[in-house]
Amino acid sequence: MAAEVRYWDRDSWAEFFRHEVLPLYESALTIARLWSELRERAHGRLLSDVLREAPSLEMAFAGGTSPPDRYEEDSLALAYKELLGASVNLREYHFLKRLGKEPKTPCRVERTLLVNYVDHILVLLERALMRTGELGLIAQSGLQSARESSARTVKEVLERPELISERFAEFLNRALSLTVNYSEHMKFIWYMRKILKKYVHELYPETKKPEVFRFLQQLLGISEFTIPQVEAREIADLYTIFSYDYAITVSYNPEEVDGMKIHPNYYFYRQELPSVYEPYKTIGGCLCRINELIWGLFRNCENSLNLVVSGGLPNPFGEWQRVVGDPPIFVGRKIADPPTSYEELSVLDDCVVAIITGKAELVKQKKLKVLNFVTRWGL
Repeated sequence: MAAEVRYWDRDSWAEFFRHEVLPLYESALTIARLWSELRERAHGRLLSDVLREAPSLEMAFAGGTSPPDRYEEDSLALAYKELLGASVNLREYHFLKRLGKEPKTPCRVERTLLVNYVDHILVLLERALMRTGELGLIAQSGLQSARESSARTVKEVLERPELISERFAEFLNRALSLTVNYSEHMKFIWYMRKILKKYVHELYPETKKPEVFRFLQQLLGISEFTIPQVEAREIADLYTIFSYDYAITVSYNPEEVDGMKIHPNYYFYRQELPSVYEPYKTIGGCLCRINELIWGLFRNCENSLNLVVSGGLPNPFGEWQRVVGDPPIFVGRKIADPPTSYEELSVLDDCVVAIITGKAELVKQKKLKVLNFVTRWGL
């Protein structure tokens, strides 16, 4: 199960951030800026006024449509409508065009689910990359270059709206390459998202060296989640659980986790967008959450994304399910927080593989002072 990655090597991590994380940041920023620019230019304005300033945008709002109000299959306007929420009243548009009049019909640029996913991913990418910069793993000039390249791309797409498919395909490819399915560094980060010290050492022997573990703690934000209170100090040390700020706690409502409802069958997907902001600040926490959001993006925006992807859309979440297998049956099992008996540590041993791979979640219920095992997806 251990990932083949030089996790002890600072240069290996620097390369990962430069070649896998930074390109996704540039693409996500491009999508977010494209929506923002389009909304600023067009939302609430008459299409005729918009076209005086940017004639090319007629293709974005009406390209590939037919009277009275038909979006032809694979039309450019349909892509802009589904992906970026850009639309006009096509019946009005074609009626006025047929009469040789200016298309004085209001434009709308509304938020889409896809845009919301991109915004969440972008916020987390910015946090992770800023921390990476603080640690000296990427130069500020790299971030600035990505931002400048994004701005040029947005300008190019607005001048040539037909490029929208290429830019979205690029974003999706970069997002896919950063998931645990394809990135060995991301797989390492995912496995470390909540793990016993015992298994850190077993999976990644170099972490037995104090300097290597300290490096990973500083880089990814690994910290103690809970320390067992048992008599044998050596066993307590081995069964200490580590996590990022991604570690999940429930303060008041045990049926809701980070703003997302737990399914009545006691499993939950963390791929949906929460009703609260993304709280994660550490590199490890941000990237684990980004992995889940990318899973959700491909899963929940499938119909829209199929407009720009030929040959079928990948399902990275489904692929990961097949890799790690069905979730275990230990719904509702609880132990004390912190664990106080060897029996409870044995329960942790039974569940650790499911937790490391993400088939299950270990949730702190602060008020009850218990650790609750929750299945992350249903059969």
